Amino acid sequence: MPPRWRTALRASLPVGLGYLPVGIAFGVLAVEAGLPVWVALLMSVLVYAGALQFAAIPLLAAGAGLPAVGLTALLINLRHLLYALPLLRDLPRQRAARLYTLAALTDETYSLATAMPPAQRARLLLPVAAVNQAWWVLGTLVGALLGPAIGSRVPNLDFALPCLFLILAIEQYRASRQAFPLVAGVVVTAVARAVLPDAHGLLGALLLALLWLGWQARRDARHAGHAEEGDA
Repeated sequence: MPPRWRTALRASLPVGLGYLPVGIAFGVLAVEAGLPVWVALLMSVLVYAGALQFAAIPLLAAGAGLPAVGLTALLINLRHLLYALPLLRDLPRQRAARLYTLAALTDETYSLATAMPPAQRARLLLPVAAVNQAWWVLGTLVGALLGPAIGSRVPNLDFALPCLFLILAIEQYRASRQAFPLVAGVVVTAVARAVLPDAHGLLGALLLALLWLGWQARRDARHAGHAEEGDA
């Protein structure tokens, strides 16, 4: 195994420890909902979006139409457009590798990449993304094959993904010591749940977070402009 792939494997171990059980949970829930094993596995290979895959299970099981599934995918994964912006300079130069890395840029891969030194990030972004997906696909395969055997013995499997997000948020705070993202997430979620129906809570929280972050970026840019004028 090339050295950078060994390094990526070591770096991905914390994600793998989360992806394996969460992937197993997805595989179990998918087959329990009546989806074939190959459909669950294909989703983890081609779709590879944890929150969307969990949300798609009841939609596919209920025979939802393509517009409903497509709109759900767009709304849930809209945040990935923001993830790619800080990493554009670190993407591989080869077209195929570049496109794959963009497609495989999950929350957890973004979290690992942004915690790396810039010089290391460009070298490891592709292998980290690929190894993280391998963990997810492996978990899905195990869960889909063993679903009938373990589904009834392990309750509340659908809570595995929120637990993984919570762990990543804690690790990000410990690495950066910046409380604003955590506070923003808690506030927009609370507001969305208070004023919107449960079915629209996630979308409302995402829109509020985007508005808040946009306002924050504009304010920071204004302050930076005033500072430059003062220096001049």
